Amino acid sequence: MKIKHLISIILLIAVAAVNAQAQPDLPVKLINGTRYYYYEVQNKDNLQMAARAMGVSTDDVVRYNPWAAQGLEKKQLLFVPASLFTASGRQTQAAAKVENAFSHTDAGTVAITGSKPTTYVLQPGDNIYTVAKRFNVTVEGLLNTNRRLAPEQYVEGQTVHVTPNTALPFYCETASVRFDLYKVQDGESFYAIARKHGINQDDLQAANPDVKKPKKGKNIVVPRTVVEQQLVEMNNVSVDDLERYYTPRIHQIYEQLQADRRNNEINLAIVLPFQLHKSTPPHQAMLYTDFYKGFLLALDSARLATDKQINLRVYDTQHNLNVTDSILLLPELKNMDIIIAPSEPQQLQRINRFGGDNGVSIFNCFSTKNEDYKTNPYVYQVNPPTPVMIQRVMSWFDGQFADYQVIYLDDNDNSDTDMFNLIKSHIEQGGKLPATLKVNGDLSFDNLSNLMNPGSKYVFIPSSSSKNLLKHVVKALKQAKEERFDCDMALLGYPEYVLYLKDYQTDLQDIDTYLFSRFFNAKGFRTRDVEVLYSKWFSGTPLTSVPNMTLFGFDTGLYLIKSLAEGNIDESTPLHRGVQNSFRFERDADGGGMVNQAVDVVHFSTDHKITTLVQ
Repeated sequence: MKIKHLISIILLIAVAAVNAQAQPDLPVKLINGTRYYYYEVQNKDNLQMAARAMGVSTDDVVRYNPWAAQGLEKKQLLFVPASLFTASGRQTQAAAKVENAFSHTDAGTVAITGSKPTTYVLQPGDNIYTVAKRFNVTVEGLLNTNRRLAPEQYVEGQTVHVTPNTALPFYCETASVRFDLYKVQDGESFYAIARKHGINQDDLQAANPDVKKPKKGKNIVVPRTVVEQQLVEMNNVSVDDLERYYTPRIHQIYEQLQADRRNNEINLAIVLPFQLHKSTPPHQAMLYTDFYKGFLLALDSARLATDKQINLRVYDTQHNLNVTDSILLLPELKNMDIIIAPSEPQQLQRINRFGGDNGVSIFNCFSTKNEDYKTNPYVYQVNPPTPVMIQRVMSWFDGQFADYQVIYLDDNDNSDTDMFNLIKSHIEQGGKLPATLKVNGDLSFDNLSNLMNPGSKYVFIPSSSSKNLLKHVVKALKQAKEERFDCDMALLGYPEYVLYLKDYQTDLQDIDTYLFSRFFNAKGFRTRDVEVLYSKWFSGTPLTSVPNMTLFGFDTGLYLIKSLAEGNIDESTPLHRGVQNSFRFERDADGGGMVNQAVDVVHFSTDHKITTLVQ
């Protein structure tokens, strides 16, 4: 006979021997909802003899009957829970130990208990505790494996992931009954004694089956419930034990697991109208797709910048408000660190409101008109609002042009003057007395030159950002720069000038121009690096747009990953200078959301260099 067959026979004999003792021949009583075997102490019984008769240890007898440690009384009852003798009790544990002693592979290594991960759909009556008990996994293990599910979401029909038989010993509060002796006082009934001890009268009578009526001076057994915290194994606790222990603390455990997860993960969601359901998506949808592609390139570039796991979820709203609402019902969105929202007003408002209601930060990357950041502390306004941008620019302006005289170039076109009016207000409140040169058609060099005194410095500010006004003044400004070398001069340009560079970049450099903008792509080596990555990943080249949406996605993704890897994004997060877009957030002055303060001032100098200054 081979040795492993011999071992199997010994194993079976050992298990059978243990199981033969599993069920004692003792009467049973139901006390406090739990089955208990009881034994009546015989004449000349001692503790060891009684324990042997009950099939348990002396420690078990004393544990459940504390009075027995002082000696036994004839005909007194001793109780032990029936669970000591069931499949989840100590007797079966002993059999398991015998079996485990021979759980070796032919190679001599100990076999690992467990099984492959699987899924389970909760049935009627199931909850997190029944699932833990059914699959022999800890409650913490379930919460950790199903990170998106809160404890109350373990309901009928919910699918959960489990890896059976992975529960390690854990601390749990278990409730059991202890049986004390009590000497009956004069006139006491079962009702009075039960009330005195705060127990159920039926349980008291069940613990004294041979006592019809308590008699003065006689001892009766009084059951009391004891809740103990102890190291247990899952197969030794009931669903009620689990529920009793975890109910008052499970949400704290869940929140701590979530906090630990957040400390080790970065969870991002992009919710944009890609409109993939259309055979030919509109141009705006294609720009959103390029933003997403740039974001993916950032994830690949930043993978070595953090040890944290980066989880990105992407949703297509289809430019449909109902679809947007259905996306916001997904439970995983409540666990996002950042959600990137579209510019479409109604969709953006819904997503911003979702962020405020659920404490989820929303990145408004595309809209400059939405003002939810003023009242919603969870909104991040990525494009600096016009007043913020002008405030940042004029702070720089005051230093750069402190000893310059200001000349407005005014064409009387009031259609695009918001930024000019803010600039004008700041300058005049600062005490400067600007001159105004009216522009009717092409600006005359003579009219311009007549305002310029030798040895003085001048900064020219157009009254609007229109291309038509630039067209009318550029020739005279260039001539003044060439011929009035006795004066220093510069031009302050608007964000829209970025759109005019194809036609006017050389002119702006000849004049010595500073333009300000929310973004600027210098088209240097960093831009080319991203374009090479784009071509490698997606083939082709990014769509032409201002701003370049691929670079916008790349800069946004890189900033979010690097910043969240260090913690939250707040005033202490350092300036991030991207390829095209820069980021530095401050809380709105009125206590609302976070507003990007990073504004580019781009210098087109007469030596034909381009320098970007981030304010």
